[in-house]
Amino acid sequence: MRLPWRRIVSFVIAGLAAAWFLWRVRAILPPFAIALILAALLDPVVSRMTHRGMARGRAVASIFALALLVVLAAAALILPPAVNQVSDLAANVSDYAQRFTSSAESFTQRADRWYEEHRNTLEKLGMTETPSQFMQRQAEPLSQSVQSFLEGVRVALVGMMGQVLWIIIIPLSLFYFLLDYPALRKRIIGFVPAGRRDEVDRIATEVVEVFGAYVRGLTKVCMAYGGTATVLFWILRIPYALFLGIAAGVFYAVPYVGPGLALISVAVICLTTGKGIAFTIVAVVFFVVMHLAFDYGVTPRVVGGSVGLHPLVNIFALMSGVVLFGVWGMILAVPVAASIKRVLAQLYPELMAPPQPASTASQTGDSA
Repeated sequence: MRLPWRRIVSFVIAGLAAAWFLWRVRAILPPFAIALILAALLDPVVSRMTHRGMARGRAVASIFALALLVVLAAAALILPPAVNQVSDLAANVSDYAQRFTSSAESFTQRADRWYEEHRNTLEKLGMTETPSQFMQRQAEPLSQSVQSFLEGVRVALVGMMGQVLWIIIIPLSLFYFLLDYPALRKRIIGFVPAGRRDEVDRIATEVVEVFGAYVRGLTKVCMAYGGTATVLFWILRIPYALFLGIAAGVFYAVPYVGPGLALISVAVICLTTGKGIAFTIVAVVFFVVMHLAFDYGVTPRVVGGSVGLHPLVNIFALMSGVVLFGVWGMILAVPVAASIKRVLAQLYPELMAPPQPASTASQTGDSA
């Protein structure tokens, strides 16, 4: 049955008007989008509770109260001291940079003496600058870069704390989204032609399952990673251990790049707070060992089974995500790629079928 052209035109006009309106109010959309995504991820938990006989409103209220209690407790106990550490670090970064410069000068003086002893050989190799000249040329840009980095982190954390309106909107929207999620889901799927609704519903369920499993697994790993890093830094007596541990846990969500940033942060903090090169090397080695233990022991068990992608597909998805959408693209690249794989498996099952052995294929051709 063909739709009348007037109805088609009205649909197009309504769609364009809705798109224009959403574009104009795009600044207020992120908290609602976050709440909707959280509702989709938490709906399976609510559904399991309702299947056991609990009313949906009571199940939602229980999950909501527990999650809110955990978030408030974490925010009250962890966030303020972390922000204080960042503020203190940013306030003293000039002193730390000066201390680092003094240590570097002492080191370069010894290096200069060694350079003078081997000047002829080193100049033939193209090393015409003494270590002190090189360090003097690099010290100021390095100090400015470190100070800018720390100040940027502090501003970002304070800015997140300043989103007071989000703190109200996200939990409130999440509660109502969770409460009405089945009806909302049916209404959205109702826009799909009747003959394709079951297929779309099945695909949507699998995509949500992939995202849910990935996010839950990644959240557990990041929390464990951050907690382990904090304890390690505290044992090693590294300054600002809580801030560094939280940063390491957050950075771990960004594959490959995140751990590198965490490693650089640890080295910078150790060097600028006067811990010395030997201590910095020891701290970096311990951190790398911890990271490898998570990469090859914890993460594959907790997160790896939730996506089921080939390592090459993982790397390609990560690179594509960072090129198209930056850091957020890199974080979401893996579950998006896994979701695309699930969709293709539903639409084109033959693509996901295991390849037939050559001997079996030849026997089939001979028999034909």
